[in-house]
Amino acid sequence: MNFLLLTYDSCRYDVLVEAQTPVLDSYAPIHAAQTPANFTYPAHHAFFAGILPNTSDNRPYHNRFCRQLLGLTEVGEGRVVKDALIQVSSEWNLVAGLRNQGFQTVGCGAMNWFRQKTLHAGFDHFQWTGRGARRQVRFLLDHLQPNRPFFGFINFGETHFPFSFEGKIDRCEVDVRARAMTWPPAESGPVGRDCPGYAHQVAAAEFLDRCLPVLFSALPGDTLVILTADHGECFGEDGYLGHGFNHPKVLEVPLAIFRLDRVSIDA
Repeated sequence: MNFLLLTYDSCRYDVLVEAQTPVLDSYAPIHAAQTPANFTYPAHHAFFAGILPNTSDNRPYHNRFCRQLLGLTEVGEGRVVKDALIQVSSEWNLVAGLRNQGFQTVGCGAMNWFRQKTLHAGFDHFQWTGRGARRQVRFLLDHLQPNRPFFGFINFGETHFPFSFEGKIDRCEVDVRARAMTWPPAESGPVGRDCPGYAHQVAAAEFLDRCLPVLFSALPGDTLVILTADHGECFGEDGYLGHGFNHPKVLEVPLAIFRLDRVSIDA
């Protein structure tokens, strides 16, 4: 089996549900899950240790307490990891463990955090790309050999403020980054779905859906895809903007897990 981890940076669960995503919808439903961290860097470190966003539903792989998908052994809570679908050991992370077991490991990241070498560990090929979903897809496909097991990874940045993507003309008219908050936080103006930033993130998610067919069609059918977000985003709820703090809208993320050949993954 091959693995492909896709993260829509900063993408809220309710945004991805509302977005028109016919490609993703054709493969699997989107579940609400809780991320292990509230900003890019620690969230991806957790993902690379096998700690993915967790649903409250008793569903294998979506809820690691039911059954974990990827487990890094001899660290953390071994009781959970022992039933993982794939188990690896490494002194570094899950990616390195998969590479040690013969998997190709190829990834690229949009956000500046991926300039940090600690997020590159274990990858045979990795590139900090900045935003550019189509360029990222091309990088992955150029470096993967589909006839060998692989772990592929892309961190897409279009769903992160300023929600820019190829062909987009209009700009988000409000700054929804955490740095724009006043302290103490206090609601003012449109919030949530009524905040202009919400619609811009919806549009970015719809753009990413249009980028998926090129990627999916080039990969083997037994590729298991984990599509999620590292964290969500506040659009003015309770006076909060952006992320980097614990708020329900920051901690709630979308999660979809499926095989490209649409074979059921239920244990």
